Amino acid sequence: MNLQVKKEARQVILDSLAVTGEAIVEIEHDTDGCGCVVSGVARLVQLVEKPEKYETLTSDLEGVTFVMDPQVSVFFDTDIIIDHQNGRLQLKSPNEMLNPRLKLVPLSA
Repeated sequence: MNLQVKKEARQVILDSLAVTGEAIVEIEHDTDGCGCVVSGVARLVQLVEKPEKYETLTSDLEGVTFVMDPQVSVFFDTDIIIDHQNGRLQLKSPNEMLNPRLKLVPLSA
């Protein structure tokens, strides 16, 4: 899976993360309170370390390693984009908007 981080989103992400070197960020498919796994919502969650079974995504943002549980990759296109518009992070693909209000959960949260 390929992840492009738009210029507008780069600094927002880097400023939000608790970084002491390389940061690890999971693109999580959060299903809490959704009632069904298909109704999940994507969010970004900073991790202390990469879980062994997780896949590393190809990304153009230096200093951040993005990972994903392979069991939820079915909910995402092979090319995804993190953008920043109207004061909010957004997760989208060339074909659709995945989350127009993408939440980033840093370690300190």
